Amino acid sequence: MKIIIDECLPKRLTRFFQNDDVWTVPQIGLSGYTDTTLLNELDKRKIDVFITIDGNIQYQQQFHNRCFGTIIIRSVSNRFSDLIHFEKELQNTVKNVKAGIILHIPI
Repeated sequence: MKIIIDECLPKRLTRFFQNDDVWTVPQIGLSGYTDTTLLNELDKRKIDVFITIDGNIQYQQQFHNRCFGTIIIRSVSNRFSDLIHFEKELQNTVKNVKAGIILHIPI
């Protein structure tokens, strides 16, 4: 599975997915892109899952025709210490998200 973690999240989240191909937005050279351009690039690259903490993105962009599923993390901050307790839920959600669908953690 190909997973991309948004640039607003810590790189250490990649550790949660040892059995998948996982990168951050900066690692794939898309740092600083607008949301529209970023999402279009993820489609072109046949990504399976996009993980972000940007709760507004679902209201600003279209997702129903995307080739990837999106997971939005709801947390008090984007610090790793505030995200680590979502590890198991994030791993399970990645397995269940479908293309064009947005899922939230926690539910």
